[in-house]
Amino acid sequence: MYKWRIAMFGLGVLVGAVGAAVFSGRPFRIKDGASTVLSHGLAVKRKAHSIMETARENIDDLVAEADQKLQDRQTAPAAE
Repeated sequence: MYKWRIAMFGLGVLVGAVGAAVFSGRPFRIKDGASTVLSHGLAVKRKAHSIMETARENIDDLVAEADQKLQDRQTAPAAE
């Protein structure tokens, strides 16, 4: 049911955009609009990828530090 409402909303936006272009008298250039939307989508994707890569590096650093501290704790009683 929810998907049906989203599809109808998208269809309404599309019909409204075409109607606005027809009544404005200017040629309808869907390619320009689509390329703009796609470029923004790619920018968001790249930013999200950058954030995830930074988070992955930070987690790897934390795991390495935790492993080192664990090894230090395990070897410390043996040295005493």
